[in-house]
Amino acid sequence: MSEDLLHQVAAELNKAPSAAERTPRMTEPVVENNTRVANASIQDMAFDSTPYAYQAWLVGMDKR
Repeated sequence: MSEDLLHQVAAELNKAPSAAERTPRMTEPVVENNTRVANASIQDMAFDSTPYAYQAWLVGMDKR
């Protein structure tokens, strides 16, 4: 998919023409956030796929 098409989709979905301009700036924070969640999940979260376990894990992470 081309960059221009991605920018158009982002602008239309967000109903904001400037959303496409922010897309490149959001890439690094999104990657960092996803990496932190993945690493923390591996290290800190017991294997429990229930929604309650995830919420409890988020509360625990927030207290750090």
